[in-house]
Amino acid sequence: MIRVIKLGGSLLDWPQFPAAVRQWLPKQPAALNVVLPGGGALAETIRRADRDFALGDERSHWLCIDALSISAKIVAAALPEFPLVLGYADLQLRSATQDVGGVIYDPREFLVEHESGLPGRKLPHDWTVTSDSIAARLAEAMPADELALLKSSDPPPGTVTDLAIAGYVDRYFPSAAAKLPPPRLVNLRARAF
Repeated sequence: MIRVIKLGGSLLDWPQFPAAVRQWLPKQPAALNVVLPGGGALAETIRRADRDFALGDERSHWLCIDALSISAKIVAAALPEFPLVLGYADLQLRSATQDVGGVIYDPREFLVEHESGLPGRKLPHDWTVTSDSIAARLAEAMPADELALLKSSDPPPGTVTDLAIAGYVDRYFPSAAAKLPPPRLVNLRARAF
């Protein structure tokens, strides 16, 4: 089993996130857990710079991908039992060998070298896409059995489209996740997951 876990960037400013991940993960069925951290405050800084300096969608997109690389390194340092994986081929090898456990995944190489050439809908390079849609695209490409989004709040009721309208996931997520089983939405900050 392969599970892609998007670790919300909003969790990176919470000192308890490593303990919460360590508490949540063993309660899940055994799988190769691919943790893709969000951009958090780094991505918000880029969003403000785009607003203030008109960086443009394409440049902002790739700066945010760089921010995801930084987030992945931070999370790998906070969860040293999970190796940092940089290459899509390494991730595919781990899934082919039915590796069980967890890795922290930096999606930069996947997005630069592989994503646009894979079947399915390509990710737009604009503000409609965040790490939510990137995690969904990775889950489709692997293919993963499950996509879990670890967030800082409870989801609003409704469909995936309703989640996007409410801003709980990015606007492109309903398209990115269209071919996947419904994602699992987890408020990691809640005492009872």
